[in-house]
Amino acid sequence: MRKIKFGYQLDFRNPPGSGRSFGDLYHDAFEQIDLAENLGFDSIWLTEHHFTDDGYLPSLLPMAAAIASRTKRLTIGTYVLLAPFIHPLKLAEDAAVVDVISNGRLRLGLGQGYRAEEFAGFGVPHSERLGRTLETIEILRRAWSGERFSFNGEHFHFTDVRVLPKPMSRPYPELLCGAGARKAIERAARLDLGFACVGGRAQIAIYRDRLAALGKDPARFSVVNSRVLYIADTPEQAWREVGDGLLYQAELYGKWLSAAAKTPTTKVLIRPDPERLKRSSILGPVDLVRQRLNEVIDTTPLTELILVMQLPGVAPEKAYRSLQRFGSEVLPSFR
Repeated sequence: MRKIKFGYQLDFRNPPGSGRSFGDLYHDAFEQIDLAENLGFDSIWLTEHHFTDDGYLPSLLPMAAAIASRTKRLTIGTYVLLAPFIHPLKLAEDAAVVDVISNGRLRLGLGQGYRAEEFAGFGVPHSERLGRTLETIEILRRAWSGERFSFNGEHFHFTDVRVLPKPMSRPYPELLCGAGARKAIERAARLDLGFACVGGRAQIAIYRDRLAALGKDPARFSVVNSRVLYIADTPEQAWREVGDGLLYQAELYGKWLSAAAKTPTTKVLIRPDPERLKRSSILGPVDLVRQRLNEVIDTTPLTELILVMQLPGVAPEKAYRSLQRFGSEVLPSFR
């Protein structure tokens, strides 16, 4: 069995009617982060959206800084930060500060965004999302040199600027591309970006094949993927405890993806189909979880698997219990 790294993802979502304050939710999430570090996880990953009714985490780098200040070993990644909505120089500064606070543990996954509501809210034309993201990647790499530079692109223009502090990471924090479409995946390989995969085996194969075609060693690059995982005594109990959260999440993503692609919800990758969700998630007792994880690792050439247990609306104490059981009863088998 190949050795991979394990991450833990949080999005700090608090659905309407939960009866839980954001203060309590954040406190409970920090306790899960502390537990993940103590259990031997390799990374924490944060994900971003804006203008939602459940407060989906909108500010990744402030949260990354908070996590950096209370952890010592975990790398802290964004899966993914929506690049078109932040000025690249400000992003370079904020990310460098987080990297210094964490002593070089920041990993920056970038995405283009797709929700019309977010582009309208920030006053960014949807048609500019790719151009802004590509310019941002170039600017970040130049800014993190610590030297003065100028830039004259289609979307960003500035003269003789310098970003300090320099990141602790060398030469700079790891950059990953969040993508699912073939063209975007192949572009990530061409730009020497790691791959924050939002699909599965087929998408990872596209990325690795493109790296090889370009003469690049796939072993140099991170390939991270996420999976919902929840431990309970039976699959039925697991579904009772997290099924509503899974369906809630899938319904929203299905609506967003359907609107972006202008296609029916039944055609998008994520949709509120209980049987499909049960197949794609890893739910149940320890032995079943180990078996399913072995299958994923043996059939999918990823370097890191991000686990999602704190689903929206699920009581944090239940996610904490599942996390604790995974760390003590499953994770040692994969070390």
